[in-house]
Amino acid sequence: MVEIIYEQLKTPKSVEELHQRLKESGVKWNKAQLQLFLLMDSNIKKTGDLYSAGGNNLNTIILDIVDKVMDGKPMAPIKRIMKHIPSDIAVSAEVISKIAEESGKYKLHSNRVVLMRVKN
Repeated sequence: MVEIIYEQLKTPKSVEELHQRLKESGVKWNKAQLQLFLLMDSNIKKTGDLYSAGGNNLNTIILDIVDKVMDGKPMAPIKRIMKHIPSDIAVSAEVISKIAEESGKYKLHSNRVVLMRVKN
């Protein structure tokens, strides 16, 4: 069961999202049990409201937030993405756009304030 949790936490997730994914995988823990596990396991790191297994790589955290904000949308203002960055992470709009572009999934609009999904 711990392997399932670590697998899910390869990318940062909130308690709610992790709980939902674990339920879908057949894990029958309630949120309180999950929160206790997340607090007690020294391999799990917390950044803002997001939990992840192993190192909290800034690129991974930022890209996960961009993915969530862009979910199903062709574009989103970088300012909207910045509103979702945890308060304990200081990052500029330029860094967000750079991380998003380096992923290959997004590009910066010519106006330099909007991220767009790359068409495949």
